[in-house]
Amino acid sequence: MFATINIYKPKGITSHDVVSRLRRVYGLKKIGHLGTLDPLAEGVLPLCLGQATRLIEYFPSDKRYTAAVTLGQTTTTLDSEGEILSTVDCGNLDLSETRLESVLTQFRGVIQQQVPLYSAVHVGGKKLYELARQGKTADLPVRETVIYELTCTGLNRDNPAHPVLTLDVKCASGTYIRSLARDIGEALGCGAYMSGLVRTEHGQFKVTDSVPLDTLQQSETPAAYLQDPTGFLSFPVIALSNEEEAKKLWNGMKVLPAADESTEGAASKPEVKLKPNALYLATWQGKPLGVVQCVSHWLKPVKIFHLD
Repeated sequence: MFATINIYKPKGITSHDVVSRLRRVYGLKKIGHLGTLDPLAEGVLPLCLGQATRLIEYFPSDKRYTAAVTLGQTTTTLDSEGEILSTVDCGNLDLSETRLESVLTQFRGVIQQQVPLYSAVHVGGKKLYELARQGKTADLPVRETVIYELTCTGLNRDNPAHPVLTLDVKCASGTYIRSLARDIGEALGCGAYMSGLVRTEHGQFKVTDSVPLDTLQQSETPAAYLQDPTGFLSFPVIALSNEEEAKKLWNGMKVLPAADESTEGAASKPEVKLKPNALYLATWQGKPLGVVQCVSHWLKPVKIFHLD
């Protein structure tokens, strides 16, 4: 097995729950997801199956979300699952387009984020959420991240005291949308928490191409939803034309590519030249051999797959 699948994770279950269900569907133990989605969140959850799990670190990790942010209240977990800490009536709050834009612009580009207390970040050898559940406190780490795009796409005032912003967020891996909601609320002077989250993109995996988990579980042909991982990688494919070279590479030896060997983008991009120190996925007769690096014109094995 060497495949990926783009699952639409529903709310209410963990990413590990999805992995467990796929193991039953495909009768396969070796399955891993590309990035955790909290139980509150839904949307795109790409997974790798079999030997493709060894490629997880090489997939593009930028993400896109649609987030609901409720203004005028803060919670212990920074989302709707926590206890309310403070409440402010936002009936007279300036939420004009000009005001919102002046706030959102503060969070575009490279920013510093304080991680949530309820997170899996380790402090003093323990996960923060474990300390929180024990009633303990800790200095919350501050980390750098990147917000590429941040736009307000909706404002719901059905409850004037606690209006809800809808945000479109494209960000780097490691960004906490809960923290972003908190910080936007602080900048507006009213407090806020994340009340909904949908991941719409993960690298080249799109929500429009995802399969609902229930649909997969009820399908009589689950293999039909599997995809070739090479189309989603962050580096090109090099197709070896010499069987001897392929055998050497598969046995962990570096090889000097023949002049007629071709490289092509992982998503059918035009032919490119080998670049020093660049990574490639080496294939032989359409089958992946492993990840290689170009070093002084040689292809040096980085990870070799053992496929039938």
